[in-house]
Amino acid sequence: MNNPKRLIGLTATVVLAGSMAACSADTSDSAEGDDDVTLTILSSTIVEQPDGEVEQAIADAYMAENPNVTIEFIGVPSNELQTKLVAMASSGTLPDIFFNSPDFAPKSVDLGAPADLNEVLGAEFVSGFADSGIEQATIDEAMVFAPWYSIPTGLIYRADWFEEAGVTPPATWDEFIEVAQDMTTDTDDDGETDRWGVALLGSADLSGAGRFIPILRSFGATELEAAGDGWETAYDSPEAEAAFQFYGDLVNKYEVTPVGTLSTSYPEAVNLMSSDTTAMMVSGSNAIGAIMAQNPELEGKLAAVPLPHALGQEPAANLGLGGYSISETSENKEAAADYLRFLLNDENQVQWSDATGRLPMRTSALEQITAAGGDLAGFVDAIPYGYAPPQATFYPAVLLAGTEAYQSVILEQAKAEEAGSEAARVTREEIDNAR
Repeated sequence: MNNPKRLIGLTATVVLAGSMAACSADTSDSAEGDDDVTLTILSSTIVEQPDGEVEQAIADAYMAENPNVTIEFIGVPSNELQTKLVAMASSGTLPDIFFNSPDFAPKSVDLGAPADLNEVLGAEFVSGFADSGIEQATIDEAMVFAPWYSIPTGLIYRADWFEEAGVTPPATWDEFIEVAQDMTTDTDDDGETDRWGVALLGSADLSGAGRFIPILRSFGATELEAAGDGWETAYDSPEAEAAFQFYGDLVNKYEVTPVGTLSTSYPEAVNLMSSDTTAMMVSGSNAIGAIMAQNPELEGKLAAVPLPHALGQEPAANLGLGGYSISETSENKEAAADYLRFLLNDENQVQWSDATGRLPMRTSALEQITAAGGDLAGFVDAIPYGYAPPQATFYPAVLLAGTEAYQSVILEQAKAEEAGSEAARVTREEIDNAR
């Protein structure tokens, strides 16, 4: 992965790659030569770093190739994006292109927001996506967003500290606890712990949920799954109880997390890793890019493996798929489609992945990343354990029910069994309301 200090050079490379790609890409629907067009794009990655700098560079390269097109980003933090999109759809002010993901795709379809990209992008282009991307981006045979990247869940760890301590990456959660205890220490011998085993995302938001659900599944429970013509939850199963207890024990029993777990979301966890405060973090591959953007000296000191699992279970990985939809109401569908083809060409996909740690979803680009190896190799190994989030419009509420449950256990306001039962009650209420 590139050192973030080299992003200026990366920007130039993206521009050059765009120029080269424009010569060879399918430009049958190119915006070049058409009337002036302004494309509006609702994006969460544009406000993140280093992601936003690279995304802007790609857009700048496209505008240089197509001077009649102006691209205007509407930047919204990821935790606020779905609310923003619902409001825009309700008010008839959808942008030409908007970020979408498997957990929100059903709701976006209910809103009538996305166009069918099988028609807009064309079957030949669509066939170039990885099968898992096509599956998760398709609802009722319509591709509702173009998969741009995958950030499969894995365990990020400080490889240099592990080597110094003579420990290996954990394969089970029991081993994880042992390693976390080994990594929790007083490094300067002042009598106070100043390094902890894990940056645990304990916030009651979608960032926290995005890390907890793969852990839940690695214990053998599911938050929501299809059952006949409806849905069911296993939040109140013994396996889920063990997962909720695991969160509570990391904080209260083993004390391997720094103070402030309940308010630790993704940015805070990245800060803990980049500041040499924690040794491990459950997250997607993009976190490596974010950590190194804050502390370039960590290059070569981070590694990843598939998520640990409970005994008798397997790892689990939310593929963390994200991409872009073209609004059904857009008057600039051809220009929007042309820009997405440019965004998704191999050169831009590889440069984006190299800078951000987000894996490409075009099969040809993913093959290049896999061949290169490096600190993303562990996340590539996690892809076979990937699952597709349930396509239920109320799924975000199910996720948040899980976060409320693990917080109540961490706070010792409820036992794990009680917390799981409450999460199951809330989920079944959502299921009933959706019938």
